[in-house]
Amino acid sequence: MRRVSARQTQKVYPLVRTSRLSSLSTLVASGLLGGIFLLSARQDIGPAISGNPLIVAWVDFDSEPVRQGVARFREHLKVQHFEGPRPIELRLIGDNVDDPSRRTMVLTQLIATKPALIVASSVNVAKTLLALNTTIPIYFIIQSDPVLEGLVPSLVSTGALTGYTFCVPLDVKIMELIRRVFPDAKNVGVVASDYWLEGSNMSQDFFTQAKALGLELKVFNLHSRDEIGPMLGGARAREVQVWYIPYADIPFNYGAEIAEVLSRSPTPTVYARRKFLKTGGLISVQSVDEEAMDVWARSIANILNGVPVGSIPVMRPKEIEIAVNSAAIPQLDRPTRERLAREATVFE
Repeated sequence: MRRVSARQTQKVYPLVRTSRLSSLSTLVASGLLGGIFLLSARQDIGPAISGNPLIVAWVDFDSEPVRQGVARFREHLKVQHFEGPRPIELRLIGDNVDDPSRRTMVLTQLIATKPALIVASSVNVAKTLLALNTTIPIYFIIQSDPVLEGLVPSLVSTGALTGYTFCVPLDVKIMELIRRVFPDAKNVGVVASDYWLEGSNMSQDFFTQAKALGLELKVFNLHSRDEIGPMLGGARAREVQVWYIPYADIPFNYGAEIAEVLSRSPTPTVYARRKFLKTGGLISVQSVDEEAMDVWARSIANILNGVPVGSIPVMRPKEIEIAVNSAAIPQLDRPTRERLAREATVFE
C-alpha cells in the first residue's frame, strides 16, 4: 500500500464549526468585556512601542479546544509584519453566541470598545455584525459557502468583509470514489439533516450526479439524537451497501452516536471528516490545508496594514485527503482492498 505522511487535519479543525446551527458557531474563548467574561491573553506582535494596542477580537463559544486553537493562531499572527508603532493584541471573547439576543448584546458591547478587527467564527456572528452596521473590519472563518450564506457577493469581490471557508463541496467526488472502490454497490445511505439538504455545504446537482453514476441515494434525514439509534432497524437501512455521512449539524453534535450505531453494521462507511476513522469508519474524504492559520494571519495583517477588506478574496483549501482506516481494511475482500489502496492518500 502506498503510504503518504498524514495530513494533520485536526490542527485547524478546532478553530471551525459548521455554521448557523446549535453548537456549530465556532471559535472564541473568554474574558471581561463590560459585563461579559473575557479572557484577554495579550501578545504584543512587533515592537511594544505603544501601550495602546490594536485589538483583534475573536468571537466564539468558550471551550478548551477553542482556547488551545486560538493560542496556536496567536503564534501565527505574531510573526506577521505590522506597520505602525502600535502592538497587536489578540483577545478571545467567549459567550453563548448561538443565542440571538445574547449574541447581539455581546457584539454591540464589543463594537463599542472599537477593536481594530473582529474575527467572526460563524455565519451567525458575521451576519449579526453586518446587521449592526459596524464599520469595523470583519474576517470570517466558516465551513459553509459564504456566497450561498449571503455574506459576500462572490469569493473574489467580497464587499464589506472577507475571510476563509473550509467549504469545498466534495459529495460528487465521494460518489465517484464509491463507484470506483465498490463497483457493485447501487444503494448508498446518506445520513443527512435539514441543514445539509438545504444545500449550503452540498455539491451542486449532487443527486443528479449520483444517479448518473448508477447510485441510488437513500436519505436518512435525522432531526434529533433520538432518531440515530433506530436508524438501522428498517428495511431501507438493510438495502444500503455503503454509508455516506456528510459533515453538518447532526454529525457535528452527535458524531460519536452515529459512528457507534453504524459500527454495528458490516456495511462500509465513508465520512466527511477523518476523526471518525477512530470510531470505526472505513474512509474519510475532506479538504485539508496545513497552512490555514498562516492564510488567516496574513489576511488579517494586510487588513490592519490598510488593505481594503473587499479587495482580499475569500480563501479555501486546495487539497483533498482520502484517509483509510487500516484496522478496518481486513474485513474487505482482496480486490476491494487493492482498489482502496490505489485511492488512499493516507492510512491511519
